Amino acid sequence: MTELKRKIEAYKQNGDRTIIEEILKAVDGNFMHGFGRERIKDGSVSGRIEISLPSDQQYIAYRIRAMRELLMKHINQEGGKRYTPYINEFQRYLSIIYIDFKIEFKGEIYDQDYYMYYFTLNTDLFDELDNHLPRIKENFSTEEYSHFMRMFKMFRDKENELKEVKIKRISEIMNTAERALEYALKYVKTDRSNREIVKYINKVFISKFSDEEIKRNGLTRLQRKGLYGKRDSFLVRKHFGINPYKTIFGKDISDRIFMLTEEQKKFVENVVAIVEVDKKKKDVTHYTCDSTGEVRVSKKYIAKILGISHESARKKISRILKRIR
Repeated sequence: MTELKRKIEAYKQNGDRTIIEEILKAVDGNFMHGFGRERIKDGSVSGRIEISLPSDQQYIAYRIRAMRELLMKHINQEGGKRYTPYINEFQRYLSIIYIDFKIEFKGEIYDQDYYMYYFTLNTDLFDELDNHLPRIKENFSTEEYSHFMRMFKMFRDKENELKEVKIKRISEIMNTAERALEYALKYVKTDRSNREIVKYINKVFISKFSDEEIKRNGLTRLQRKGLYGKRDSFLVRKHFGINPYKTIFGKDISDRIFMLTEEQKKFVENVVAIVEVDKKKKDVTHYTCDSTGEVRVSKKYIAKILGISHESARKKISRILKRIR
């Protein structure tokens, strides 16, 4: 049995978290240096990069890191959308400084193509660049250096503003990643090859991680049958509609309440009260939703709150709908 398989079995059977700790620790490694990287022609403009890593755990860590970088990129964009037109220009200047001027400042390169390195922008990078400004000034023309410094100050100010937000967000992402990793390790079968195990863990991890992020952001994944029987998957944000009757019955019945028996009117009144309380709290936990995200109250939830059986709640709603036809 390989080392990877032994550690997975140790976690599954004894709760030994060694493999989880190794993977999560490796996430913060520098994947751009010390490993073989090869660009593969796959039909895209820049090609696909394959990386050669020394351990199976690092391939999993690399996938987690890629997911984290993607999410943090969104944070950067949300925190400074007005700077977006300048980000590629600033990265181009950093590449000129690093490659052409050979001023190899310390910074994390998270990606590269044929022409540029892409550096992770953080306060450490700007502090490091500060130390090299005299040499940078010598190499640029006066106009180029002025343009660089305008971008430098703009992005450094932005990073200082976002520092606490980023620390909190990275912590949230890694907590989510840990739970998703635990889930993937729980179900992987160790009778597969190491490569198949890594592939399975990464696939399950991404699916579980995505679901966790969806929930954290208050989103719901829906699946609906589309053209030719194919199921389409899309995300919506659950929300309460204006009309509580629609939340209960799927349509407005306010103009037909008079057609109900007194017992039915009382039932509707009680359910409307439940919906109004949840709406005030913005609590959509016990609600399904339609394709727009507008919620529908669960019959099981109604039954639980009113102290009746699920079947009884279902029949009451069915009879009301039949009566008002």
